[in-house]
Amino acid sequence: MIGSRTVAFTVSVVNRVESVGRTAWTALTEACRAPVFYSYDFLRSVQKNPLTHSSRAYYLLAHDASGALVAALPVYHQRTRDPFATGPGSDAVLTVLMGHFWHCYDTVLPSRVPLDASLVGAFWTALDSLAHELRTDLWGVANVAADSELALLLEESGIIVESTVPRFRLPLTDGPATLDEHLAGVGRSSRRTLRQYLRRAREAGAVVSVRQGTEALDRDVLDLCVATADKHAPGYYPPDRLTALVNALGPNCRIVRVDLGERLLATSICIYDKTRMHAWAGGCLYPPELNWSPQYVLFAAELEAGMSSGRSVLECGRRNDAFKLRYGLHAQPLVRAVVRR
Repeated sequence: MIGSRTVAFTVSVVNRVESVGRTAWTALTEACRAPVFYSYDFLRSVQKNPLTHSSRAYYLLAHDASGALVAALPVYHQRTRDPFATGPGSDAVLTVLMGHFWHCYDTVLPSRVPLDASLVGAFWTALDSLAHELRTDLWGVANVAADSELALLLEESGIIVESTVPRFRLPLTDGPATLDEHLAGVGRSSRRTLRQYLRRAREAGAVVSVRQGTEALDRDVLDLCVATADKHAPGYYPPDRLTALVNALGPNCRIVRVDLGERLLATSICIYDKTRMHAWAGGCLYPPELNWSPQYVLFAAELEAGMSSGRSVLECGRRNDAFKLRYGLHAQPLVRAVVRR
């Protein structure tokens, strides 16, 4: 347990973000520039329509002596496999209490005040108590940036911190303003390949579009996202629940599409906060008759959408490490702090 000094706040638990209210929650998350995964609309959608069917949301809330909300931590109770487990027993279904949930790769502790051992310790104690109450096999926080203050405080306090898989990002402030500027910094062969595929896609009549999610979402987008995710994690994007999330995010969600005639070949569901564009979910087809790759065309479109978004960072999620590194994205190491019963 984290050691702490006496503090002037208490931690309580509720299971509906509506108990906090849009105004108070938004004021908290905007004060610390929390990622879009902590926005009121995002949380309310996945609370009502969880992407993991058995998931139930809990919100740990710290209030100061005046009753003002100081910090908060959403966590999710679910029956699932540990996505980072390997070896014997890795397929076991566990009762898990984790923040944030698996689909979100940037876990923070939203707070109005600087993080310190007392604040993190109070949340860890409350999380431990809730985990015992719910008879949890595995609990903690995952997808925390390894160089963040939260990760440092957890590790310094003696909590086991494990490396997981990195996420990938591209800083845009003082960075490339165009696709050509970005490609100038990657290897010659990679640059030539992407440009060649873009040219062939144009010659074939492929159409790239970026539209608000509520306008661009259709069954083809849902089917492609589901089919791509099912190769690694069956059921990861239930279509009806993914639809509910896109609709809830409204103008903060856009969809990139690569269409050839009547066929959708690639898509990316992108969500936005005030400082970042997140290329969050998507998928590609690879028809053998094509002499170009829809994946490369989609990636170029994501880069261009990020550069034109006015945001300071383009986030490109996890996995496909070799491709992302080859094309100039920066790896952000992630860790998790967990307890196993």
